[in-house]
Amino acid sequence: MKSLPETLPDETNALQKMVLDYQSTVDQLQEKLKWYEVRFCLFQHQRFGASSEKCPDQMELFNEAESILDSLKQDDSDLEETISYQRKKPGRKPLSKHIPREVVRYELPEAERVCECGHALHEAGEDKSEQLEIIPAQIKVIEHVQVKYGCRACEIGIISAPKPAQPIPRSFASASLLAYIIVAKFMDSLPLYRQETIFKRLSIDLSRATLSNWMLKVAELLMPFYDRLHELLILQKILQADETTLNVIQDGRETKSKSYMWLYHSGGHESEHPIVLYEYQATRAGAHAANFLQGFSGHLQVDGY
Repeated sequence: MKSLPETLPDETNALQKMVLDYQSTVDQLQEKLKWYEVRFCLFQHQRFGASSEKCPDQMELFNEAESILDSLKQDDSDLEETISYQRKKPGRKPLSKHIPREVVRYELPEAERVCECGHALHEAGEDKSEQLEIIPAQIKVIEHVQVKYGCRACEIGIISAPKPAQPIPRSFASASLLAYIIVAKFMDSLPLYRQETIFKRLSIDLSRATLSNWMLKVAELLMPFYDRLHELLILQKILQADETTLNVIQDGRETKSKSYMWLYHSGGHESEHPIVLYEYQATRAGAHAANFLQGFSGHLQVDGY
């Protein structure tokens, strides 16, 4: 941007020209600022989706962004900034050595291992390349057959071979299936309705209601582990806590009403096995943290809210 001169001209025409030049510079800067505001708003929308915050002049958003971009393409030595640097050539990272490998060798048939001069060819080296292959998840039905035994002499009764206890009684869900569903939802952000569609493609009829009920059952099974981890967490000398908003669909509440997921983490370096626990609450009240941390006498690190 042009800086103000130390002395101003006395002629009216020269002063008018100077004012017009500065006004032109201000207009261009305002257009450039507006263009960046539009780009920032579009970025926010693409990253976070619908928001209650509106972009400036949103009705003219798309046409105006193009017109501003065109105006910025005009040559203006006072506004141009040149950045020069040496680009690094993108390199492909090697595939992890922990991935199982299958070696496929390509060799010439014996009949083709002959040189044009008539002598036999010998191995002179190898060219190696790697290709990543994926094996889709395999689904199978495990049929449990409990053999029954009886005595023909006394015929007192029938004895059946015991079957291992199942995570959910009278359900065909195995432990591996339940773990797959939970990891897909909470680690891979795959909603239950999408998992329902995926299973349907595999000719397996699993409604999202069934999947949801299974998750509730698993939560009950894991609650003793949660309680034990809670007891160990309270014994730590340093803890870290924070909360984040969460949208929960619930009857009687607005769609955009906020709930909160509270996070508690064992801090410091004295803990050999870090503990991270989540607790859902409908509000952000500090009483929830006070109730969760009853009996804790160490130091708590928070964000100051």
